[in-house]
Amino acid sequence: MHRIALAILLSVAGIGSTRAAPAKPWTPDLCATLAKDFTEALGFPVPAPVGAPKAVADDAPAGTACLFSAKATGIRHDFGDAEGRLRRIVKDWKDLPGVAADGPGSTLQGYRKGDRRIIFGLTHEPPEGTCEDEPVGSCEVPLERWQWTFKATAYRK
Repeated sequence: MHRIALAILLSVAGIGSTRAAPAKPWTPDLCATLAKDFTEALGFPVPAPVGAPKAVADDAPAGTACLFSAKATGIRHDFGDAEGRLRRIVKDWKDLPGVAADGPGSTLQGYRKGDRRIIFGLTHEPPEGTCEDEPVGSCEVPLERWQWTFKATAYRK
């Protein structure tokens, strides 16, 4: 369920932006710094290649951007803690209109600061085949077995 929600939310994140000017990537140094910040916030490695924003969000603008994508298990902290640390990275930024959604164990957020944009999505869910007929909050599978998925894009408009 969370994977589907994240896919839908990431594809909706750029609605209306396909007619806009092409996205441009941040400098490699800024992409690397943001990857380091994401890695520290999440507690697992987040690489930062440059590519098309559409690799993260189907309706994102054309052009190129810093891309971030990582999966992990074995994480012991709770989702709310990770989400809070991600939000601290963009504490001085403004919300990106129309890009915000939260659910149990998932979030999609968009932020802007001048011509820079960041859109990120994070989910964590129990291993496939477990906790399927119960609320996520009732799942007793240890957190270190849960799958974390993180995707983000950072670009200039």
